[in-house]
Amino acid sequence: MSTPFSLQKILDVKEHEKYLAETAYADSLETFEAKATELYEQLKRKEELEQRNREQIQAGTAIMQIQQTEKTLAFLEKQIEQLELQTKRARRDMTDKERFLQMKSIDVKKYERMKELEAEKTADQEKKDELHFLDDISLQQFVRK
Repeated sequence: MSTPFSLQKILDVKEHEKYLAETAYADSLETFEAKATELYEQLKRKEELEQRNREQIQAGTAIMQIQQTEKTLAFLEKQIEQLELQTKRARRDMTDKERFLQMKSIDVKKYERMKELEAEKTADQEKKDELHFLDDISLQQFVRK
């Protein structure tokens, strides 16, 4: 017969904390991926706009058109700077939450290991008790003969 783990409630709390850390990490990963994708799209758009601007200059397009493209490029560069900062923050947040998740995972593993050790100790004790009981029975049968 197995006895309940004496620290089961603590293990349950640690598992719940780990679950919360997993969901927080997944959310931060999703946020980071969204920001990184948005940054990539803006960089790609800027590159295409720069290429189009070079082609316009070579083709002899009107100055007004080139100026408009330059303004758009300047606006894109500001957006890209903001997105780079947001992406860095999202990466930092994701890394922090990953470390926290690793910490919680280690905590859960510690308590699971303690539970295993306690179960092994209980099983060993039950085995010893059973052997002692069988020895007593054998001794009683021997004495009766």
